[in-house]
Amino acid sequence: MLRERITAKINELSPGHRKVARFILEKPREAAFLTASQLGAHVGVSEATVIRFAYTLGLSGYQELHQSISHMLIDDLSTLARLEKYRSSGKKGIFGTAMDKDINAMKMAQFRLDEKVLLDLAKTFVEAPAVYIAGYRSSYTLAYYLSFYLSWLLPAVKLMPLDSPYELLVNAPRESVVVGISFPRYSTWTVDVLRRAQEHNLQTVAITDEHTSPLANHALHILAVPYSPISFIDSFAAPMSVLNCIILSISQQLGDQVTSLFETFEQYWKEQNLYEPPML
Repeated sequence: MLRERITAKINELSPGHRKVARFILEKPREAAFLTASQLGAHVGVSEATVIRFAYTLGLSGYQELHQSISHMLIDDLSTLARLEKYRSSGKKGIFGTAMDKDINAMKMAQFRLDEKVLLDLAKTFVEAPAVYIAGYRSSYTLAYYLSFYLSWLLPAVKLMPLDSPYELLVNAPRESVVVGISFPRYSTWTVDVLRRAQEHNLQTVAITDEHTSPLANHALHILAVPYSPISFIDSFAAPMSVLNCIILSISQQLGDQVTSLFETFEQYWKEQNLYEPPML
């Protein structure tokens, strides 16, 4: 863990590195939003000093340091530990603290969002003969949400059943996409689905919190989304927003085809009286 690495080396660090270390330990939420140059400016050292600090900790560079800071925020807490930590940190009250955490996660998602990754991912979905989406426990809600809207746009979208995912993988058409969605604490079921999909030479996508997530080991495409639990709740404000961006990116790539689809949908919904008419 990053906190333990820094603490173990704090007395051996140069004055400049010690400034960086203390800032990360004392203000990890602020540090998680900063580039190497911005972090250096905050503590009064150069960008090169920040990068060398990462090397001093045995990390590959600032990107891995930045990922480790994000993981430090989560600390891989158990549900019980999250609950106890939340109870002891409520100066703003339950509602203010909860909403602040969601807002911070959304800001971090906006800061880190790579438009090219999103557009490339949308292209992969559009060109695939089929899309399979896997999520377990609380992440199942994200998997259902994504599959619900993608099924409006793409011809073959399937939410993977919890009891028989492997049969679908064996029969999946070549070049199909298998999406695994999981955040700390990571689901072994979802990791295994991606691993098996990889073994069958299918295109694998991990939607998770970091490139160091266990899902990433079995993914051709990785979409890293900031995640911050609220007490015992897996809060998915930021992941849900990024899923919306994926859906909109796919819609944009389909162009005029989407207009035709929704004209058909609206006609069907009207015939079926699917929605209540608006009140006058």
